Amino acid sequence: MAFPLTARPAFIASPEQHSATPAPEEPAAAPQGASLGSVVDALHLSAAGGQLAKALRRQWLQVALVLAVFALFVFNASGVFEIVFDIADGALTAPSIVRTKEFLVLLVTGIALSLLLPLLTPIRASLLTFVAMLPVLFMGYTSTGQRALLPMEYSLLTILMLFVVNVLISYFTETTRKQQLINAFGQYVPAELAKRISQDPGQFSLEGDSRELSIMFCDVHNFSAISEQLEPKELAELLNTLFTPLTRILYKHHGIIDKYMGDAIMAFWGAPLPDPHHASNAVAAAFEMQDAVKELMPGFHERGWPSINVGIGINTGVVSVGNMGSEYRVAYTVIGDAVNLASRLQELTRIYSARIIVGEATRRACPIVTYRELGLVQVKGKNELARIYEPSSPGVDPHSTLVTKLHRHNEALHHYYDRKWEAAAEIFRKLKDEQPDDPLYDYYLKRIDEFKDDPPPPEWQGEIRFTVK
Repeated sequence: MAFPLTARPAFIASPEQHSATPAPEEPAAAPQGASLGSVVDALHLSAAGGQLAKALRRQWLQVALVLAVFALFVFNASGVFEIVFDIADGALTAPSIVRTKEFLVLLVTGIALSLLLPLLTPIRASLLTFVAMLPVLFMGYTSTGQRALLPMEYSLLTILMLFVVNVLISYFTETTRKQQLINAFGQYVPAELAKRISQDPGQFSLEGDSRELSIMFCDVHNFSAISEQLEPKELAELLNTLFTPLTRILYKHHGIIDKYMGDAIMAFWGAPLPDPHHASNAVAAAFEMQDAVKELMPGFHERGWPSINVGIGINTGVVSVGNMGSEYRVAYTVIGDAVNLASRLQELTRIYSARIIVGEATRRACPIVTYRELGLVQVKGKNELARIYEPSSPGVDPHSTLVTKLHRHNEALHHYYDRKWEAAAEIFRKLKDEQPDDPLYDYYLKRIDEFKDDPPPPEWQGEIRFTVK
């Protein structure tokens, strides 16, 4: 389901919450007795040396292979491979070519190229190779007298071969690394996203990071009762049949599968690659997932499986995302208060008989959908109140019957929050008569009757407190 970006929303505007911006940390002071310039220079030298050593450790195999190729050319040029035939009187004599300046230049140039080429970018490696050829060309065209023992062409060929070997090894290493990256992320992300990651690895990181994401929990209602009706093998087949199209939809809307948890799916949007429309993509996926579950039911009935319903909770907020776990096993996952609230919203779908429930932050981040406010809640484990919504449909005409009913619904909620029980009950009854299959109005009418007999405390703000999951 693609949401039109120009669609007009229909919902009650709620007050925006502002958080104080933390003061920036002060930079660490320089050690006493040292000038700022000397400290900075020392840090730069130390960092440069550390980066070079780290790069050499990371590329040691490539450096070793390039050095091996260079040694092969040098040994061949110097006659080392035939040194056994040059042994006289039990003593080894160095070949004459080893004592020439051409050989010395080739030796120094080759060792330098072997160490530096694997550490440079393609453009810099090409420039370095060209510069390395200049001394050889200079000596070759300026030397006079007898012909050199080491031809200029041989030195140039050796330098060129070092560059070619380095390019081939780099290409093989990069191709292998990209494939490993695609394979590693293949179980979390769509193949298209994995390829984008492999093409530009610098735009993402597996290390822990804090960013705003949208998180979804999707769970099968009454799964315990369903599991009692089926054999374990058949139950696993049911879940596989259900999760396959749901996962396909999540991938279609750029979602990342965090994990499968028994009868539940956890997914998120906005990492490892930034997604400015993460909330809209999450809500669009939720609508399509609910439609997919309905389409699966005829096939379930043909196989003798019970009907199922799924509840989906979505929340948006700043969380920690990255590789987490132990030295034995890690997983790319998200943690944080926004994740916990998304899980609680999914649990509330049973109580409110809602297919999808989203938090206030998701509603603000995805204004192209029409929402019905379900109320103000305090879920287990949280002290702050959360306003929750049920998304109705995207791109609804502001003058449609649905929007008119939503305005009346919101009016009833305002009376309810203001403790005007009779005014709220009157509107809720009319809405119930128009929508007899909607249990939400029965829920509020029941609470109003309870509050008439036992009014809420003075600090009550209209919230419903849930002390259990």
